Amino acid sequence: MKKIRYFLSFAIVLVFATACQKEHFTDGGVRTGKLNMNVYDFLKSRPFEFDTIVWILDKTGLAEAVKQNNITFFAPRDLNVVNYLKRIGGAKLDTVNVDTLRKAMSKYIFPGRKVWRDSIPLEKSPAGGMLIASLNGYPMYLDTWRDAYNGIPNAGPIFIRIWDPHGYTASPIRRFDPISKWPELQNRYNPWVNSAVITSNLEATNGVIHAVAGSHTFNFPY
Repeated sequence: MKKIRYFLSFAIVLVFATACQKEHFTDGGVRTGKLNMNVYDFLKSRPFEFDTIVWILDKTGLAEAVKQNNITFFAPRDLNVVNYLKRIGGAKLDTVNVDTLRKAMSKYIFPGRKVWRDSIPLEKSPAGGMLIASLNGYPMYLDTWRDAYNGIPNAGPIFIRIWDPHGYTASPIRRFDPISKWPELQNRYNPWVNSAVITSNLEATNGVIHAVAGSHTFNFPY
């Protein structure tokens, strides 16, 4: 907690980056891992990544939500919260309104279902991704894309993106231009914000964990 209430030093960031290389956790979304613990216990077992996330879950009463069966958790990491605190002016985490934290964390929890990487449509497929309700019914959007491999298009690993459509609930109207692969809405007053997933398909005893990238800002701000 202390490293989040005050900004991380450069040295701590280096330790963080090194620690991420252990086991199968940071794998670019290729490998899978089967865990012999539930989602919450997995987060607690990796305090160098998730101690602040666990603190938020406990503080907001959402710890029980990630202990339920058949959930999917797009796990934000401590660094994502650091990005959020910087964005809101350097506030300390324990001064942020609990209801604000609860609504933010709810966007990453999908109860009553398990969402696997291979079940999410590719961005340029006819399905074009999917809208999905997170905890409390908030609509989020998921899609996947596929990198090239050795110069061969669409031959590399599949990666997930999770988007906050900021309340947009109708079927998205998508268009692609020659220089961009990002989905866009025709209504420019409904901006979408996304995060890439760096690790996917970690199988806990009660659900699936996908970990978002360190560059992500918690709560998908505009």
